[in-house]
Amino acid sequence: MSAALESEGEGTMSGREPFPADPVTYEEYLLDPPASVWEGLLKADHAAWLGVQSMDVMRAAEERTRAFGRDLTREAWLGLYSPASQLCGQAPDGMAVPHSIFQRAERVGEWKALRSSIGCDEIAAAFGAAHFARELITKLPPEVRQKLQEAQRARDALSDVQVRREALQAVVNASHVAAPHPPAEATAPGRPPASDDLDRQIRDLEGDAKRLRRRLRASEQETIASLEEATARTEQALAQSMAAAAEGLCDLKNAAMEFGFGWGLGASAGATRQEIEGLHELAERLKSSRQLKQILEAQGWAKRMVSEERRKSRHGREKFTHYRTQEIDLETIAPEELTGLMEADQGSPIALDFLRRAADGELLHRQYEGDDHVGKGPFVILIDKSGSMRGQPNATACAVGLALMKLALDQHRRFVCIPFSDTGQFQVFDPGLRPDPRSLIDHLEQFYGGGTEPYGPLRAAIGLVREDASLREGDILIITDGAFGAPPPEFVEGLAEAREDPGLKLVAVVIRGHAGQAGFADKVVLVSDLFEDRERLAEAIGVLL
Repeated sequence: MSAALESEGEGTMSGREPFPADPVTYEEYLLDPPASVWEGLLKADHAAWLGVQSMDVMRAAEERTRAFGRDLTREAWLGLYSPASQLCGQAPDGMAVPHSIFQRAERVGEWKALRSSIGCDEIAAAFGAAHFARELITKLPPEVRQKLQEAQRARDALSDVQVRREALQAVVNASHVAAPHPPAEATAPGRPPASDDLDRQIRDLEGDAKRLRRRLRASEQETIASLEEATARTEQALAQSMAAAAEGLCDLKNAAMEFGFGWGLGASAGATRQEIEGLHELAERLKSSRQLKQILEAQGWAKRMVSEERRKSRHGREKFTHYRTQEIDLETIAPEELTGLMEADQGSPIALDFLRRAADGELLHRQYEGDDHVGKGPFVILIDKSGSMRGQPNATACAVGLALMKLALDQHRRFVCIPFSDTGQFQVFDPGLRPDPRSLIDHLEQFYGGGTEPYGPLRAAIGLVREDASLREGDILIITDGAFGAPPPEFVEGLAEAREDPGLKLVAVVIRGHAGQAGFADKVVLVSDLFEDRERLAEAIGVLL
C-alpha cells in the first residue's frame, strides 16, 4: 500500500486478504504476516498455519464463513493452536469485529476446555477451529449475522478499491521508470499526458477508499453494538459452538484411532498428510451415516474380544525357552524389567535407562515355545452383506473385521476383506500396509442388501491365499446368515486342492442357529443372533489367532 494512503487522517487498514488469496510467497507471508487479534504469535505459529490452511476442512470452513468474516477461521485456529498468545488489548485496524468475538469467547469456559483438548496439535486445531467457526455462524443471533455480513461487504468493497488503486499506481510507477523524460509531443497543448488520466483515477479511488473506511468503521461499530445488545445469546452461541467443536473433535480422534488411521503427523503418530486429509471426509460422514456410527459403537467390544483371544493364544504356550530383546510388550516383558517400569521417580537412573532401552527396542522379553510362528498368518475375512444382515448384524461383523485388520496391521500381517451378497456381488478390499481413509470408509459403508451367494467370493479368497505369496498360509473367516444353496462341485474340488497346501484354514460363523450348507468349513460356529450372541464369535476368532 502506498505512503499516500497510509498517511490519510481517516486511519489505515491493510487491503491484503488472508494468505493465500493474494499472490505472495510463503517467504513474503512469514516476513510480513497479516494482522491478528492475538499478540505474541511466533513465526512458527504462522508457519504452522501455512501448513494447515489448505486442508479440505479449513477450505470448507472458510468458504462457509467468508461472507461473515474472512479472518474468522484463521483467527480461531491461531487462538486455539497458540494458547500462550494473548488477545490484543486494542484491535488491529479492520479487525474490531473478530476481536470483539474472541474477547467474549475467552470469557466462556468452553473456550479453555477446547484449547486444552487441542494441546498445541495443529491438526486438532484445524478441525476444532473449522468446526467452531461453522457452528458459530449458524448459532449466532440473526441480527448479529446480518451485521457481520454488512461489515464484511464493506471490507470487501474497500479491499477491491485498494487493489485497483495499487494496480494503477504500479502502472504509473512503471511508466516513469521506462520514460523518465517524455517526448515533447506528449506534453503539447491540448494533449494531456496519458499519466494524467491515471493520476485522476487514482485520486478518485483514494476518495472512494476514504468513504469506504468510514463506512467500514461505522459498520464495525454497529456489529459490535449488536453483539452487546445480544450478549447473553451471543455467549450462549459461543459456548454451544465450542462444546460442539470439542465433542466433534473427540469423536473424530476416537474414530481415527479405532478405524486405524492414526492421528497427528510424524513418526510417532504414524499418520501421513494424505491420511489426515481423509479425516475430513470421515468427520462429515460420521454426522450422517448411521451405519458408521453403529460400527464405531461396536468397535470397542470387538477390540476387547480380539485382544482377549489373542492373550489366550499366547498364554496357552507355557514352556519358557529363552529371553530376547524387542519393543515393549506387557504380556511377555521380563520380571526384572518391571523395576524400571514401576519406578516412581521418572528422573532416576533406573527409570531413564528403562526409557532409553524401551525407545531402542532393547527390553528383555520372555519367549515361549512356538512364539516365533504362532499368530503370524494373514487374514482373509468375508462378510455377508445381504438384506438380512442390515443394521446391528452388519455393524457387529464389520467391527470384528476392523479389529482383526488393526491386529494384522500392528503385527505386520496381511489382511484382506471381501464384502459379498448375491451372485457376482463382491469386492476385494486390501488396505495394504496402511488403510487409506476414503477407501476404508467406502468399504465400511458398502452394503448390497440382496441375496446370499458365498461361493464366488470364497473361490476368490482361496485363490488369493494360494496365488499371492504374501497371503500364503492365510486363514479364511466367513460371517454369513447361512441362507444359500449347496456348494457347486467345482468349489468343493478347488477347496480340496487348496487344503493340500499347508496352512489353509476356513472358519464359518453362521447366523440363524443351524449350519445349513456351511459344512465345507473346517469349523462352524453357530449363533442365533449375531448381535445378541456376539460373544460366541470368540470361538471363531480363537481358531484364527
